[in-house]
Amino acid sequence: MSHARAISGGTVKMDYLCKMVCARSTVSSADVKAVLDSFVWAINLSLHNGQHVELEELGHFSPSLRTRPSADGKKMTVMVDGVNFRCSEKLKEELRNTELEHVKTPKKLTLDERQKRMLEFLERNKRITTPDYAELNDCSRYRATADLKLYVEKGVLSKIGGGTHVMYVLPINNE
Repeated sequence: MSHARAISGGTVKMDYLCKMVCARSTVSSADVKAVLDSFVWAINLSLHNGQHVELEELGHFSPSLRTRPSADGKKMTVMVDGVNFRCSEKLKEELRNTELEHVKTPKKLTLDERQKRMLEFLERNKRITTPDYAELNDCSRYRATADLKLYVEKGVLSKIGGGTHVMYVLPINNE
């Protein structure tokens, strides 16, 4: 059994979009950025005022609401929880014509295979971080954190630092 899944080709940032718009118009990239900044401000203001925003060829924006009981439990408090986006029919139709390709899901590595890759990495580098491990083994940050914790418990690695500044090295008796 299989299912369709979109694989991201990366994230396009505002600066890149500004350069793209600039390249097909006579407007400078700085002017495009200024207009987009004002555009975001206007959408925010409209949503803040309880209005929905419709951009004809893009879609609709509306506030997402959440309710919670008040502290005394007698009333419900309503709050904005986020923003909903509903794509326009025109954009959906254009996206339906996108050429797709079939990509096989890569085989997940076993713990032993991930450990072997990590040890080979540590032969070339003095340390490894959680993001390094996750990228090396094509796994999530959560999987990387769990594996590295296990390696420390087994004595395969030593942990240095704390918080957001953690790195792992081979223990001195293994070097």
